[in-house]
Amino acid sequence: MRTLEARVCVDERAEHAEGPVWDDVRGELLWVDVYAGLVRRATWDADRLRPVRTHALGQAVGAVVPCQDPVDGWVLASEFGFARLLADGSVHPVAEPELAHAGRTRMNDGCADPRGRFWAGSMAHDRAPRAGSLYCLDGNHVRRVLTGVTISNGLAWHGPDEFYYIDTPTQRVDLITVDPDGVLLRRETAFEIDPALGAPDGMAADAEGALWIALWGGSAVVRFSPRGEVLARVEIPATQVSSCCFGGNDLTTLFVTTSREGFTAARSAAEPHAGKLFAVETGVAGLPADRFRPSTVEGWCAT
Repeated sequence: MRTLEARVCVDERAEHAEGPVWDDVRGELLWVDVYAGLVRRATWDADRLRPVRTHALGQAVGAVVPCQDPVDGWVLASEFGFARLLADGSVHPVAEPELAHAGRTRMNDGCADPRGRFWAGSMAHDRAPRAGSLYCLDGNHVRRVLTGVTISNGLAWHGPDEFYYIDTPTQRVDLITVDPDGVLLRRETAFEIDPALGAPDGMAADAEGALWIALWGGSAVVRFSPRGEVLARVEIPATQVSSCCFGGNDLTTLFVTTSREGFTAARSAAEPHAGKLFAVETGVAGLPADRFRPSTVEGWCAT
């Protein structure tokens, strides 16, 4: 097993950094600070991230993905569902399937698929069991694909109609098959993760078919084979490792987000790197992030 050490690439500490994604068209890394309601953008300059802009949304945000055409901006897993973020910073709700549970649930992690749809899930603020769902945004139509989810987290696509999926408390990575319309066909366990390693959170797939999984409580990102064999470990000097993505010009840099969610002042002082972003050169290429294809109906056209 290879062991790698990540280095800090953003000194500023978030409360709960999550959802990194590399926009290969703009050459930018995007990530969110969930409860602060921030979307951050930065360029990568060999060893540091250089800030481009921070968008303050005024609501919690779980994930962000770029649209197919940069002029359309980005699509968000916003507090209660899905929203559009334009370059001028304005936010436009698209659908809010969790609005009926306002104050009890919020949207969490998500990503686009090869067909241009955006998949994102929800969870209860108090992590109540089975209170969340997994949704698919196709154009401006939302479908609930899974119910009974506790902490909907990492997704990584394995072809146009299969993806790996994490519901954190299960300690599993599942392989889910859907039909071309996004309707669930099958869900099976790909592999389980030893709780001693930490709780599985966000993840990214590489070009060799392996999965890099952020381990909350485990101070690491671990590279697993599709059968669950441990291939490599990235050491992170922060306990709560939340997610990761590949980026940079050759997609070999792994960017890692961390969190100090729930920390007391004493614990925050004891973990001075918690909430920072990290980078590590893996020697393995990742996959370009899929992009969301908005509907051409009014409300999603570029304005």
